[in-house]
Amino acid sequence: MAQSGRERHRDRDPGRRRDEADWPAADRVFRITDAQRQQVAKCLRFIDEARRALEHQERPDNREIIRELRASADTIFDLLNDLEETDS
Repeated sequence: MAQSGRERHRDRDPGRRRDEADWPAADRVFRITDAQRQQVAKCLRFIDEARRALEHQERPDNREIIRELRASADTIFDLLNDLEETDS
């Protein structure tokens, strides 16, 4: 896959914390296009497919990973559905 040149979350130093001054304002407004929304949906489907693959393995070691995958996907889905629409 081609590199976009942007730093990905997984490429950052683990455990690095932001200073309070570095946090973005909480009242920012974002726009998401239908194409971006579809991309997020595609990623959520990949998460669900990975979760189902782990479930089929029926290994006790995977239970926590399965729970976290399900909770993460559900949280992302809920956050997207709860976004407020902007008029402009």
